Amino acid sequence: MNTKKLSLYATALLSTALVLGACTDKEIVKNAPTNEEIQSEFGFRSFDLDIDTVKKRDAIEASFDLDMSEIEAEYKNKLNNIKLSGDKAYSELQPIFKELGLTTDMSREEVIEKVSKAFGAEDYAEFDLEIEFTDGSEQEFSDMK
Repeated sequence: MNTKKLSLYATALLSTALVLGACTDKEIVKNAPTNEEIQSEFGFRSFDLDIDTVKKRDAIEASFDLDMSEIEAEYKNKLNNIKLSGDKAYSELQPIFKELGLTTDMSREEVIEKVSKAFGAEDYAEFDLEIEFTDGSEQEFSDMK
């Protein structure tokens, strides 16, 4: 009977450790402008990009999320061996986002062309992008070649 209790206790402890370990703040950006400045500069509150190439699945992944209390950023680019999170990811993504100038009235083709070019993946096999603009509208852009 003691072995069952010990086994159950160990399982609970391990599960708790795994859950807490998964909840890290490595993606949190600590050194960024105010939320208003970012929204004005980028035109969006969240950006979630996933690009596959013929040779690499998840070749490019970029995520940015502006919440009321925090900003999260993550950038992975297997084509250029980049894997960044938090402030480093934000520093890498900020000039790209600023240059994009995405707006809600852009066509699907225009958004896909601008984003794939900005991330150096014009020859993508699959393109998926979800954006929440500053006005609260959400748009999804997908394409396969």
